[in-house]
Amino acid sequence: MPPVLPPTIHYTKLNDNPCLTTLIIEGYSMNIKQLRVYKFFAPIVVGVIVVVLFFYMSNLYQNTAIEQERATHIERLAEIRAKIEGSLNGATNLTMGLIAHIRVTGSIEPSLFENLSNELLIDNPLIRNITLAPQNIIQYVFPLQNNEAALGLDLLNHPIQGAATRTIIETQQPILAGPFELAQGGVAVIHRVPIYIQEGSEKRYWGLMSTPIDFSELIEKAGLNDPSLDIRVSMRSTADPSKVFYGQASLFSEPEVFVTQVSILNGSWDIAAVPKTPYGHSASNLVQGAKIAGLMLGAITAFLTFQLIATTEKLHYSQQRYQILAQHDSLTGLPNRSMFQELYRSAIARAQRKKYQVALLFMDLNKFKQINDEFGHQVGDVVLKEVANRFRQATRGSDAVMRIGGDEFILLLEDIKDLTGVQCVAEKIIESLHAPIEIEGYKHYVGVSIGIALYPQDGQSFQELISAGDKAMYTAKRERKTDIYWYSGVGTDTV
Repeated sequence: MPPVLPPTIHYTKLNDNPCLTTLIIEGYSMNIKQLRVYKFFAPIVVGVIVVVLFFYMSNLYQNTAIEQERATHIERLAEIRAKIEGSLNGATNLTMGLIAHIRVTGSIEPSLFENLSNELLIDNPLIRNITLAPQNIIQYVFPLQNNEAALGLDLLNHPIQGAATRTIIETQQPILAGPFELAQGGVAVIHRVPIYIQEGSEKRYWGLMSTPIDFSELIEKAGLNDPSLDIRVSMRSTADPSKVFYGQASLFSEPEVFVTQVSILNGSWDIAAVPKTPYGHSASNLVQGAKIAGLMLGAITAFLTFQLIATTEKLHYSQQRYQILAQHDSLTGLPNRSMFQELYRSAIARAQRKKYQVALLFMDLNKFKQINDEFGHQVGDVVLKEVANRFRQATRGSDAVMRIGGDEFILLLEDIKDLTGVQCVAEKIIESLHAPIEIEGYKHYVGVSIGIALYPQDGQSFQELISAGDKAMYTAKRERKTDIYWYSGVGTDTV
């Protein structure tokens, strides 16, 4: 289950009069005859009130403790993510001097390569070795000892590493690939950088520099081997969720899971965490004992009240920190509303400067409620994640998709020069859901209704465009003539 913000706590006064109970008791003490009437009734009423209030406070304390534990675990996962990112950035930036030398001179002497590599490995023990592969054939390795198997390796035609090598050559950008099992033993994340030599106005491809970053050492530095760590952690590729390379794949589907992302050079990793002990376990014995000890109302109530205030303060502090870190919907990995509004403001600012339009597509899934009701929320969550993945694949990298809640999504398109392009994107979104979503042998079919609103003619603010898109979407659902409706009169279908 993804991390959530704590529920708002409402306090209610009896009959809006906090002094009512005192006045009633004073009234009883002033009239003993009246007390006789209530001598059997009053103890029952007071006893019921005390028990109900005591149980309420005990349950409230347990829920708050659960939220505090969850916020602490989210904060701890954020620290692990920061350590992994910091270690990777340090390792990938360290070799830039070696690359610069080759770019300037067009070659490197073996002795100079060994001296420079030795210094770099001393500076960062995460780097297992440094290799240079002129024309994609590894010819330089440091240290050579225990790495002889890498010499002569053809990276372009390697059955495992060949795909990443071709990607580097096509994109001319460095990448982090893996983790891989190394030929010389062990597991590493491979940092590869294409090296080009400037020859006049042209660039000539020289080859690759590779630095295996010790994955086991990376895990150690992140603190994941700490025996006192109170969460279980798994990692996988964001681009391919089936590639779980650390921990158990089942962790991502556990009810209490919370997920964040580790940014790497050419993408990201999903990192999930689940508590080692169930939430509330540490507080359950106390709560059960407190309920049994109902006769010790005064002392226990004071204790619970103090603990509640202290825990609430800690929770509030942790939530403030978490709100800064949490910018994505934990279920789908899409931007949340807060981050999406920032993306919207940036897009509008660019649109105003460059004088182009921005389109907002309000999307609502069809037949999703039927799946949720028939197969349960867990299957529904899997469907939502798959829908989010298909929306990502159907859109450009510069487009922003957000899950606004439930089965409603928003897509933000900027730099619009031709409205037919917006129509094409909407059609691609619809087409992406034509194939069934297969879960545990069942094929689930969902569709989508899309309402399109344009900036600036359909609205200026984020909320105005959402409202316009929402109206257009509901028109699409109501009319059932087409799955795409335009709010204004510029598209194929209008509201």
